[in-house]
Amino acid sequence: MKYNTLGETNIKLSELGFGASAIGGMFNGVEKDEAIKTVHAAFDRGINYFDTSPAYGRSTSAYGPVTSETLLGKALKDLKRSEIILSTKAGKISSLPPELNFSYQAILKSVEGSLKRLQTDYIDLLFLHDIEYNKGKHLEMALTEGLEALKDLKKSGKIRAVGISCYSMDVLNKVIPNYVLDTVLVHNHHTLINDELLGLMPKIKAKGMGLVSASPFASGLLTRQGPPDWYPINNKDLYVINKTLNFCTENNVPIEKLAIQYAISHPEIPTTLFSCNERSLLNKNIDWIEEPVAQDMIESVRQYLKPLKNKDFDFGAYND
Repeated sequence: MKYNTLGETNIKLSELGFGASAIGGMFNGVEKDEAIKTVHAAFDRGINYFDTSPAYGRSTSAYGPVTSETLLGKALKDLKRSEIILSTKAGKISSLPPELNFSYQAILKSVEGSLKRLQTDYIDLLFLHDIEYNKGKHLEMALTEGLEALKDLKKSGKIRAVGISCYSMDVLNKVIPNYVLDTVLVHNHHTLINDELLGLMPKIKAKGMGLVSASPFASGLLTRQGPPDWYPINNKDLYVINKTLNFCTENNVPIEKLAIQYAISHPEIPTTLFSCNERSLLNKNIDWIEEPVAQDMIESVRQYLKPLKNKDFDFGAYND
């Protein structure tokens, strides 16, 4: 496992980070004990970066919408806090259905709740979560009251770095040059079907911001299990995916292996978040990044997936 410095901070992250959305039940059911053992196994394999959100959970999950934070807190209390980089988010209260509030007081309240659930007295990275949702309805408040709250939390020592998480390239291209941030989390933009992050990276670097890339499997689309029930995809797109999966099967190469190898391949991306809730899946992913990169297969699969290249899926779209 390699470790990289995040932007101009002194925070060193493992090249592969553990995204805790899966242990919240965002993709399938979760067995609590196995989820906790998976977090411990991730640390044992060299992962020091763990990311979560108070919105990673379903109403049917073990602890409701806050299941991910609650289970991650139970797991991390057994580990040495100084050896862990921990991030969570604020502003998005629940995911299914989405509920957002980026007001100053709501952000303070959210972070206090996160600190309790995560059983810690500080958070390393705090991201305003999905600031572009509902066609930008919450954007102004997120970038005024929300950021003010994060900066005050940083002054108080409760968080170490201020950031945003976002999917919309339009929003990212407007925010990054014009706001002071320590870090940005960009998801679904460095995958086998999307390389738009590459065009954004010079702007991030010019501002001295740290970059967290997330969703190497395109939020479950690039897996044999297939996308979750909330994924905004149509039958035409699924046909392309299934054709690609058949090609991978014929060549005896899991699409997940190609996806994660490609996602972490860029030397200027400090860390890539992936998510799972079982030790077997965790170990496969770490083994895959330690194997030689299957470059020829990656290029072949990208050709199969070309009809989906840089498609703007509606994860709560922002429009001008």
